[in-house]
Amino acid sequence: MNRKVRYYLVTALAGVAAGLLFSGQSFILAILSQVLVFAIAALGLNLLTGQAGQVSIGNAAFMSIGAFTSAVLVTRLGLPIPVAVIAAAAMAALFGLVIGLPALRMKGFYLAIATMAFGVVVEQLIAVVPALGSHDGLRDLPSPVKGELGTYFVNLAFYLAAIWVARRVVESPQGLRWRMTRDGEVSARSFGVNTSRAKLSAFVASAAFGGVAGALYAHTVGYIRSADFGLSRSLDLLAMIMIGGSGSIQGGLAGAIIIIGLRFFFSRGFGPWLSVIIGGLLIAFTLFFPRGIAYGLTMAWHKVLQRPLNAVRKRLVLARTRKTGSYVEAGGRKIFWRESGSGEPLLYVHGNTGSLRWFEEVMDIPGRRVVALDMPNFGRSDALGAPADIGAYADAVAAFMDAMGLRGIPVVGHSLGGAVVQSLACKRPELASAILLVDAAPPSGLVTPEERYASIGLFRTSRDLLAASLEAVAPSIREKSRLAPLVNDALLMAPDAFEGNARALARFDCRASAGAYRGKVLVLRGEKDSIVTAAMAKETAAAFPGARLEILEGVGHSVIVEDPDRFIGIVKTFLSSL
Repeated sequence: MNRKVRYYLVTALAGVAAGLLFSGQSFILAILSQVLVFAIAALGLNLLTGQAGQVSIGNAAFMSIGAFTSAVLVTRLGLPIPVAVIAAAAMAALFGLVIGLPALRMKGFYLAIATMAFGVVVEQLIAVVPALGSHDGLRDLPSPVKGELGTYFVNLAFYLAAIWVARRVVESPQGLRWRMTRDGEVSARSFGVNTSRAKLSAFVASAAFGGVAGALYAHTVGYIRSADFGLSRSLDLLAMIMIGGSGSIQGGLAGAIIIIGLRFFFSRGFGPWLSVIIGGLLIAFTLFFPRGIAYGLTMAWHKVLQRPLNAVRKRLVLARTRKTGSYVEAGGRKIFWRESGSGEPLLYVHGNTGSLRWFEEVMDIPGRRVVALDMPNFGRSDALGAPADIGAYADAVAAFMDAMGLRGIPVVGHSLGGAVVQSLACKRPELASAILLVDAAPPSGLVTPEERYASIGLFRTSRDLLAASLEAVAPSIREKSRLAPLVNDALLMAPDAFEGNARALARFDCRASAGAYRGKVLVLRGEKDSIVTAAMAKETAAAFPGARLEILEGVGHSVIVEDPDRFIGIVKTFLSSL
């Protein structure tokens, strides 16, 4: 299941379950409804502050505008509540445009003061307008449906729609422009981003979300007054995104649960200690979740919570797949392998986080006995028993070939396996009569930036991150379901090899001996490859005498799984030229 779909489904199911669980407790349902309403408002502020980097201490004013707009349209003009909510969003967005224009010339402290002043002005203006109830506000506002449970589900539906819209915007080019503006206006302008327009659109979007939240608040509570949306409420919204996670889609809900939910919970029985308790909780969350609750929970999911499920998956994968191949003793280790067809041998060597299953769809080569193996540290084979090293992997492949009687045959290497095949050709040229390198690391090695090792380390415990990584290197794969078994096999890799393989590729260097290899060499690179650059592929082809480079249009780092038929055609042509 797609990760985004799963997130929406889990959120929806959790929301429905919470509503049904407390279906007979109207007070708790009212609290949950307000949590959802303020989560929408916090989500809007997160777009402005977390995504676009514009500090606002007056966003509750947009809730106020939305609340009073909807209340007037429903009670005075008789419009349906859904229509009034849309109108409230439009009215708030218009005011967002109005405050956004002068705010374009401000930043930092000055922008914060300006937005705070806007919030105070809106509060005071509404308080003196008789048509809006002045200081007393508006009462007896109709609810969208009868009963607290129905109102809760309406708010839940609006929240789900809000996070869907927010995610679509954040992942769009507009969201990218917001983040570029946040991270550096000068740099953003150098890339052609109109930073003024980006900031203005963020204000408008944030205001629209605030308007929706205000309208829902009005019809959920049934009573509104200007003081409900004063400076303290704006500070509450700011606290929600800081506690929940600035820039996080989920952070608004987490922050609203803490700020709104716990406040109602502790209001019964704690009296004068309420402020002390809430303040202490805020300090605790800030200390233990400095990047927000949403980030903390996300990291817990990737580091810890997936481990039990991954352990079960590993056992199931091993139980199902061990009988699909054979084992051979080579170099003091058991190596798992599989073959297909008959004729002259051809050997496949997989890449990092890979296994022989990457070659399942390209095993049928006419007139060839195709052999694929799981290298040590990968799949169903034994561990290497030493720190990951390209030369050691090459020695293990050579030991496998000796044990299998494979000598003087063509060898195909993909990604890290390409580096292994290069090392094999340099160390034991008599084993490989020709080599085909598919998106292979260059002879000078492949250096991973140091800041990425923290993410690589998470691959050991997070199947979700592994899946996202493999999907990124195979952008043109037609059926995403084909990635699932590859991800499961990636989990079988030795834990220390995740970081160790990246270090091994950085140390790899066979430039001094590559020129001595006399076999035929074909270098393939996918046009969309995000790992191996065109310069790296040219370097690889230049290192081997007579090597030929072929650029494959429309595929990324893994033509083997992205376009298996095309790869088979390339292999057949290559073999026929030997």
